[in-house]
Amino acid sequence: MDEEKEKLSPEEEELSEEPHISGPLGVVFPADPSVWREARKLVVDRNTRVEDLATVMAQDPVLVIELLKVSNAMYFSGGRSAITTVRTALVRLGYDVVKDLLEKVKMRPYFTDHTVAKWFEVKRSKGKRAGIVSRIIAEAVARTLSDDCLAAGSLLYVGEMIAVAHLKEEYIELAEKYSTSGVNYRLIQQHNFDPEKMGLAYLRRIGLPENILFAIDREARARSAERAIMKPVVMAAGEMIEAFDNNRWEKLAPGKNLPPKSSIRMLQLNEKQYLKVYERAAEYLFYAKVKEEELKEERKKIIQEDSNETASISPQSEENELEDEINMLLKAPPAQEEVGEQERFEEKLPPEPPLEELRAESKKEEKTEATQIKTLEEELNLDDFNLSSRNPEKQKTPREEREVKVEAKANLRTKKSTQFVNQVTELFEQAQNSEELLSELLERLTKGPFEKAALIVVSKDKKSALVVAARGTEFGAGQRIWLNDPLSPLAQCFSKVQSFGIRENEASPFGSKSFALAPIDVDHETPVALYADCGEKGAITFEARRIFRTVVEILNKKLPTLPGGLPVELNNP
Repeated sequence: MDEEKEKLSPEEEELSEEPHISGPLGVVFPADPSVWREARKLVVDRNTRVEDLATVMAQDPVLVIELLKVSNAMYFSGGRSAITTVRTALVRLGYDVVKDLLEKVKMRPYFTDHTVAKWFEVKRSKGKRAGIVSRIIAEAVARTLSDDCLAAGSLLYVGEMIAVAHLKEEYIELAEKYSTSGVNYRLIQQHNFDPEKMGLAYLRRIGLPENILFAIDREARARSAERAIMKPVVMAAGEMIEAFDNNRWEKLAPGKNLPPKSSIRMLQLNEKQYLKVYERAAEYLFYAKVKEEELKEERKKIIQEDSNETASISPQSEENELEDEINMLLKAPPAQEEVGEQERFEEKLPPEPPLEELRAESKKEEKTEATQIKTLEEELNLDDFNLSSRNPEKQKTPREEREVKVEAKANLRTKKSTQFVNQVTELFEQAQNSEELLSELLERLTKGPFEKAALIVVSKDKKSALVVAARGTEFGAGQRIWLNDPLSPLAQCFSKVQSFGIRENEASPFGSKSFALAPIDVDHETPVALYADCGEKGAITFEARRIFRTVVEILNKKLPTLPGGLPVELNNP
């Protein structure tokens, strides 16, 4: 036995199984089958960029743990600085070791109990989402640490993952009766099991560095001042995840009073920063909620395939749906890290890998299924949109009797933009009713930075929407939009601005690559949104984005003080 150990290479020793430890500290997690398959497909492609593989592997906290553990092991660290991001871990390990690591993780058995597996995936999902939301927040307050926050956030729920894997039925019995905080309290009282402390003990035992673990340890302090911001970032992400999962998301909305001890408060974000963070986090969390249902079926299918096969999984030629999720979520450019002169794996790869081109080519023929558009039909029931029962008498008086001083905030960067917004504010001051104001606003938007503009009314059941007024080329009132995704920005009527895109966007009511959408406070019983874009191929500039947000903010202050309702420009109102 000793002779066999001497023959092992250093890499194999680091990847070999550690001595078996009983109890919660000896738990071994299985990888997410969907993420594992996509990562395996990329790692065997010699043209894969490190950034692409890092983005995929960061979707599974289990793979994040393994990469950080192995890359910080004695053989690979060699006295160098600790690794705290997935990308740097991949660079340090190199192509062959990462492939071996994936093959080794694949050998771990899945949970045989379906209920245990279900709850484990719930906790894994929380870790994955906490990592992404941590990165979203970090990009607003500490961009250079965004990848570190992504890794730290992914580890936030490791203790709860251990609780499910170790206690199994005992945990499930509690989880089906109580909230997360109630479960954790009873685990401490009944089982002497503190998930937070157990998770930290587990991660420290396997060798993860303190300069990332402090971010999830409430009692630890950062060893350097510049990394101290990581803790409130990760804790704020956890607060957002808990609020979303417990149907309290609206309590964190901009303008709402946050609890005194809220981690979000500690970030000291200004209004614009928090609005951006909240919108990006909402977009991701609602999208992830829908995709999670699809991934459940995909996991079952992959597990079944693995159980029927003895050979290792070969690379799949078809695109995995996970790629769509990843590309949509991480729109912001990743923070740059110093990794020496190695921008790819230690093996020399072609300077211009064609991976992105191949993805774009494979997606070229895809059509968005989130919305479907058709021309207004004669038999359309306008009552579905509360357009047939409007009360003109009621709308003769404003909803609020107060004076509004309309002025644009000094957040625009060019004289042309400032001049345009000043013209719009003059329009707001002169308007006598909301119909006149909104009709003229659509006209002004299309003469300014946008090519198309529209007012869209959402139906009572939120299954469709109707364009009641529009301006722009090849664009008019009377288009009905079927909302196949109940969590889309239009169905939920929350703000969404997509500045750039390489293909049709499912979040857009018209599938545009670049668009702006925001709810407006007009006197109507169902939600109404203002929409604008720069044409099929045009991109909304950052200055146009600022203009749109400024105009909507002023508009929603002015509308309640004006009489009137919604301008309806249909042929058959």
